[in-house]
Amino acid sequence: MKKILLLLLAAISLVSCKTMEEVPFVEMKNYYFRNDAKIPEDIRIDSQEMFESLFGTAAFMGEGGEPTPVDFSREIVLAVVNPVTDVATELTPVSLVKEAKCLVLTYKEITGTKQSWSMQPVLLVKVDRSYDPGTARVVKE
Repeated sequence: MKKILLLLLAAISLVSCKTMEEVPFVEMKNYYFRNDAKIPEDIRIDSQEMFESLFGTAAFMGEGGEPTPVDFSREIVLAVVNPVTDVATELTPVSLVKEAKCLVLTYKEITGTKQSWSMQPVLLVKVDRSYDPGTARVVKE
């Protein structure tokens, strides 16, 4: 019984040592994934050149029509890009946490009805570089 109790206490202390820090982020709007680009394996984008090779601006007139600005000297971008689909799809961020040496972006995928056109769902969030440990991964909820 003593051994089981000690093992249980050890397991609890190991789990409690796993630190997770909530990270503030801003969801970016009015960008599209370029059709001449390959979906990146790494979700972390840390330079203007890399960003522009993957995304174009989709500005429109009116309120909220400008793309969300990003300053790569102070920020990085985390990108989730799904394959082209003819089903209405929305990607929504749920949370961003820093676990040890990795940013973990959790998102939700909401699908709707079949459309007569194709789209490529994209989720972009920008994060202050002070939170960047150099690696990032994505989790679909």
